[in-house]
Amino acid sequence: MASLPGNFDPHMLEKTLIRMFSPEWLQDTAKRVKYVQRQRKVDPFILFWILVLGFGAGVQRSLAALRRNYEKKSSEKIVASAFYDRFTEGLYKFLTECLVHGVADLASHASLTL
Repeated sequence: MASLPGNFDPHMLEKTLIRMFSPEWLQDTAKRVKYVQRQRKVDPFILFWILVLGFGAGVQRSLAALRRNYEKKSSEKIVASAFYDRFTEGLYKFLTECLVHGVADLASHASLTL
């Protein structure tokens, strides 16, 4: 098993992701692609991270489990239908913009190999 370098920062990945996908960038992008037209109970910043981190390789999740996780992280109770209604073409556009932004950010770092 390979050992980690002595100067390894265990929070480096978290810091990098938060820099790439700041709350402000996510809010602005959600508004720009018209995923969010006015602030409601479902926060695009929290929903983004629930969706990104809520699914993993070999992990099976349901929309109900995602909703419960969203409620736990946001401290907001939300009716199932209001949560499920967020899964729209607007969410698709929002997540597509996030993917394009993330890939472009990674590609801009000459020291990284994609």
